Amino acid sequence: MFSSQSLSYLSKRDLLKFKRFKNKKNINSYIEIIKKGLIPRPHYALGILLACNQAVQIGLKKISVVEIGFYDKSSIIDLVEHKNIIESILPIKVNIIYFNINIDLFNSSKNLRDRNDFFKKLKKKDLEKVKNVKILDFKRLKKEKFNDPIGFIIFDTRNFSVTNQAFQIFKKKENCFLPKSILYFDHFYRSSEFEGEYFSINKFNKKSDFKKISDIIEMSEQLSLSWNKWLFLGKRFKYFLNFKHKDFKKYISLVI
Repeated sequence: MFSSQSLSYLSKRDLLKFKRFKNKKNINSYIEIIKKGLIPRPHYALGILLACNQAVQIGLKKISVVEIGFYDKSSIIDLVEHKNIIESILPIKVNIIYFNINIDLFNSSKNLRDRNDFFKKLKKKDLEKVKNVKILDFKRLKKEKFNDPIGFIIFDTRNFSVTNQAFQIFKKKENCFLPKSILYFDHFYRSSEFEGEYFSINKFNKKSDFKKISDIIEMSEQLSLSWNKWLFLGKRFKYFLNFKHKDFKKYISLVI
């Protein structure tokens, strides 16, 4: 079950449609409920779907999905549910890794929360769901080794300084990513090109030659024909273009 926080955004009618989907899962019905926003955190579902579709077509059997954020238990619960759905539809496994940013990140006198503290207040049923999720301190990001290529990264990093630190993940070798890994940035709202996550993207692209962060052109406009909120949610998605990846020039058929 998804988190109560996410389920609260769906109307009773939407919940009924989602329940009908769960009783008869398939790729086509999954695409439809994503397009129409009839699933909790549809942006998570879209990112995982795009990444898994690409991974399957280049012959991968497992990918990593990463979130970098501030102590968000409901987000973890929802990611696990999306993982379970996609694994029941496509021939792929998803490994979830969450890097927890302490709010007092720059205060060296306070330690980052560990896994036990992170889940201290979770209900027993939720603890069971997330037991296989890897929860790490943000400080581990730079040195962490990923066993499976990173297909989707959610940046809930809020400001320029933290986002720059989170972008250390892009220093890893080409085979740690897909040819076009999917990125989602959660804090573009009323920001500008010269602050926050957006400014970090511009700074990264100016310095990097063989890895670039790019818009996914026209995706938001096309999806908004099914659900108007995609007009802004879709623009938060980016490609991480991995030009030196051995499969970068391979054709990937679109799933949505």
